[in-house]
Amino acid sequence: MPRTISSRHHDIIKRLRKLSKRAYRDAQHQFIVEGLNLLSEASTAGAVLNTLVYVDSRAEEKRLVESMFEGEFPSYMINQDLMNSISGAVTAPGILGVLGQIEDSYDRILSENGSLFVVADQVRDPGNLGALLRIADAAGVDGFLMTPGCADYYNPKVVRAAAGSHFHLKSARDVDMKTARDNLAGVNTKILGLDPRGETDYLDIDFSGPVALVVGNEAAGVSAENRALLDCTVRIPMPGKAESMNVATAAAVVVFEALRQRVK
Repeated sequence: MPRTISSRHHDIIKRLRKLSKRAYRDAQHQFIVEGLNLLSEASTAGAVLNTLVYVDSRAEEKRLVESMFEGEFPSYMINQDLMNSISGAVTAPGILGVLGQIEDSYDRILSENGSLFVVADQVRDPGNLGALLRIADAAGVDGFLMTPGCADYYNPKVVRAAAGSHFHLKSARDVDMKTARDNLAGVNTKILGLDPRGETDYLDIDFSGPVALVVGNEAAGVSAENRALLDCTVRIPMPGKAESMNVATAAAVVVFEALRQRVK
């Protein structure tokens, strides 16, 4: 018989709710992943599954997930109301897992001599940060760095928006921009800031060498302190009437131009 939880006051339910808070996630070194597809991505990447929770209609998916992951972990069946109270999704997928956190260290990312990086500087909207992660993953960047003040990497909204990129992309949180600038400059990496009023058209930039693209906060752009660390700012020509683009959309335009120059 499956282990069944029906009370909102059960310790497992309380723990799952606490994982909505960064402090608790980091203290436990865990985060929540929802849905069969993301759990499958996690298993392929070798992530550690600590707990599995599902509703009765997802029993077949539960058995499939159990076959994907090595080791033993508890599985609990709950009702849909409890699942809705835990899930941050508009429509709860009916199955979720608690995984061990998996980001790379900053030192390891820099030691691998990458040549294309994206730096998120105080990007506070979880949906935007997740979209940036997905774009960087799709473009095959060598590292994704986040300065203090960004939305948390393991925020459930970030995890959903990134759509599995947590398990593919080398990423590091809370990176000091001055330290990163000094390290990257030491290997002749150009530090470019994306700005609607930037000095240089992005199409005039040579992206064939080592480059780090810094994208800033949705309202203020790259912070004034970190702007002083840039080699230059780049803009995307916008002949229409819109003043700016979403930060993730703008980053995609520039990152895929860099990719185009590198593979032609």
